Amino acid sequence: MYEARKICNFLLANFDAVEFDLTNLRMNKLLFFIQAGALRQMPEGLIRNHFEAWQFGPVIKPVFDAFKIHRESPITGPAQFLDYASGQRIPVPFDDIREEHRKIVVREFRSYSHFTTGQLVSLSHETNGPWDIVYRAHLADPTLSPRIPNQLIREHFAGERKSTVRH
Repeated sequence: MYEARKICNFLLANFDAVEFDLTNLRMNKLLFFIQAGALRQMPEGLIRNHFEAWQFGPVIKPVFDAFKIHRESPITGPAQFLDYASGQRIPVPFDDIREEHRKIVVREFRSYSHFTTGQLVSLSHETNGPWDIVYRAHLADPTLSPRIPNQLIREHFAGERKSTVRH
């Protein structure tokens, strides 16, 4: 499993952020669907971070924090981390993503990247889908975690391929 910002930097290095409108909101939705696709093949998926049910859909907080400076604009630089030894901010490397995992990321990205950001938000907000279940529960009882369990994502997307998703 990989830290989500590593997957983001892989996407940013391989797909034009302006052409694919890779904004913070869109990146988080694409990560959600990439993880959903990976969970159909791998017990833990590809992303080790947890998604949270935020108002506009599933979000990985470290990804949101890494790219919030871009606001609603396409992301113009890689996610970074603070190297404590040097005190420098360094791009999160992605060269250790295994080839078979890269193929999953690219396959799922291509499956969902043709949707507009609004459509991705709608798809992630599907009634009785993982985000919807957790978001409604958290609204009803704010003491409940907004974390969306991988098991819930896996169960929802298991073997599922909607005609509206694949073209």
